[in-house]
Amino acid sequence: MSTEAGAARNGTAPREPGSPPTAPNGSSAHGAPSATAPNNGAAPNNGAAPNNGAAPNNGAAPNNGAATPAPPTSAPLPAALTTPDPTPAAEGDVELDRREASELGLREILREDFRRHYGSLAHPGLHVLAVYRLGQWRRTRRQPLRAALTVAYKMLNNLVIRNLYGVELSEKARLGRRVHIGHHQTILIPPYCEIGDDCTLRHNLTIGYAGGSASPRDVPKIGARVELAPGVHLLGAITIGDDARIGPGSIVMTDVPPGATVFAAPARVMRPPAR
Repeated sequence: MSTEAGAARNGTAPREPGSPPTAPNGSSAHGAPSATAPNNGAAPNNGAAPNNGAAPNNGAAPNNGAATPAPPTSAPLPAALTTPDPTPAAEGDVELDRREASELGLREILREDFRRHYGSLAHPGLHVLAVYRLGQWRRTRRQPLRAALTVAYKMLNNLVIRNLYGVELSEKARLGRRVHIGHHQTILIPPYCEIGDDCTLRHNLTIGYAGGSASPRDVPKIGARVELAPGVHLLGAITIGDDARIGPGSIVMTDVPPGATVFAAPARVMRPPAR
């Protein structure tokens, strides 16, 4: 049997001298013959790109006419994951915000009080705190400016704040930052009393001492973020913890733990006698 007849029966044309050998699926092989398994009964690789110089597919499944899938690309990370951690400078700014009221200048602390009172220059609580802050700031000034500021403070505190606004706020009391005076009438804050940052005070408030002296050990100490409702009375050497809430009409003479809520006894209804 001749070579041309055998090639015709195998479906391939006779190879010309010097031409590359023919692959079993009818395409010309380039380079060395592939080591992959023959394409037994599968669809022919029509138009697929030849394996030009790539590594041989050792033992892998034959490429039955399907394009080789592209390697998966990683999705971009969210911005929250790629954002660097806070720098030490940012942490230092947080530390600066924790300064005490005595460490701030007059303009800076008045700006905080202004924002705390809804940004209203007509708010009576802002007026009370402005005079108190002036009285504290004058102590850091030198003579003769300190003497002039003392005269102005005494007149404003005694004639306006106490007699007109109904607030007795001692210059020896220690108030924190961003204290909010929601209602200004009949408020008594004695010497040596301490009130923390972000507290809320309302009308008919009495903070006093139970004994006959006003020493630093005989007055209440109030923590930060404490809310005092109308009609509250805090008496004696007690401590009100941070984030505590004192309800209306409460008379408190014992310590209140942080985060606790205190309410007065509810009113009783006295029905008239039946006739």
